[in-house]
Amino acid sequence: MPAPDPRRGFTLLELVIALVILAMIAGSVAAGIRLAVGSIERGEAVTRDAARLRAAVGIIERALMSTDPLPIPVGDNTTAYFVGEEKSVRFLTVGAPSAVHGGGSRLISFFERTAGEGSGIAVATASPFLAEGAERWEGTEKARILVPGGGELAFSYSMGPTEQGAWEWLPSWDLKEAGRLPAAVRVEFSVPSASGPRKTAFVVPVPAGGGTGG
Repeated sequence: MPAPDPRRGFTLLELVIALVILAMIAGSVAAGIRLAVGSIERGEAVTRDAARLRAAVGIIERALMSTDPLPIPVGDNTTAYFVGEEKSVRFLTVGAPSAVHGGGSRLISFFERTAGEGSGIAVATASPFLAEGAERWEGTEKARILVPGGGELAFSYSMGPTEQGAWEWLPSWDLKEAGRLPAAVRVEFSVPSASGPRKTAFVVPVPAGGGTGG
């Protein structure tokens, strides 16, 4: 039997097997790269959404904390302006977002928009010296979406801690009845996420309110 020739090349079967193995390795590497890229993109999307939510919460907090008790024309009187409802809040502030106006005191409102040009938590501002009076301002004109897709918005209001240290929350705030601004506002809403709606809730103190509840 002749000795094998050391110069003999690969057989066709060996080449086919080698190509199949290389294809399997290349496929595994490509799948790993796709998974890595998808994971990075999802992580970046989560980071962007979290940053957008933090910015929105910051705008709401700054506006409420800067609630202005300055008297303005309301009806036939000149008085402070604050309309606290369960699904919306309208008030005078010196902390309206700078992207909306050039500075100074503004009427501002936060509410949930469910139709029209997009849905979500919206913000609108206006001059405190409207020709028709601040009491006629509905707070929805020229609004922009602050939290896209946000829903289940709810506001509640407190006079501050009672003598026993308890905080009582009201679904609305009547400035005439209370005689002053609320000491704090609680804000709740949900935001969409991959695992379903995620609840966000926070309490904002109103320095111009203050006082102790009864």
